[in-house]
Amino acid sequence: MLSKLKTSFQDWFGSDPLLVARPPGTFVKGINLGGGEVTIEGYAWEAYSTALSQGLTIPDAASTVTSVQPTPYIKPQVRQMLNSVVYRRHRLEIQQILPNGAYQVYLWMMENYQPNWHSFEVSLADQTVATGIGKLAIGQWMRYGGYPAIVDEGILRLAIVAENPEIDAHLMGISIFAAEARSFTAS
Repeated sequence: MLSKLKTSFQDWFGSDPLLVARPPGTFVKGINLGGGEVTIEGYAWEAYSTALSQGLTIPDAASTVTSVQPTPYIKPQVRQMLNSVVYRRHRLEIQQILPNGAYQVYLWMMENYQPNWHSFEVSLADQTVATGIGKLAIGQWMRYGGYPAIVDEGILRLAIVAENPEIDAHLMGISIFAAEARSFTAS
């Protein structure tokens, strides 16, 4: 009873400790992978089914909903997003139709199976942008990024690869921002 009261209090008055600063740039799209519409950081995110009908493709992926309590505390809409997930054995490939341009991509992950079970490499447009992400305690979550991406053929290409080929690659949410000219440099 006391823990439910504490959670209710935090839902109304608490802050989201990892979401203090909004990402730079202009919000383009947020997708709740495997779940419904949510509002996160004041932005309306699309439901997974809507995104699939509007240019998102994730070949051979499965989706599910979990009921893990995220740590640190997070408000209900983000908690809902973190408990919906798309996954695929070893390599999860995601494509999203977008106008050509420069973007910052943020990936939302939570460990929902075993502590430190996952470890991923992330690539955008076939270029590795991160390695070793996803090693988290059970219920721990992170917003990784912003990873720079250039879209020049109308499609953002993202791959999340589990370091162990026997483990699923998974992702809970993705948010995309048009990059500000001063915060983005191409290599």
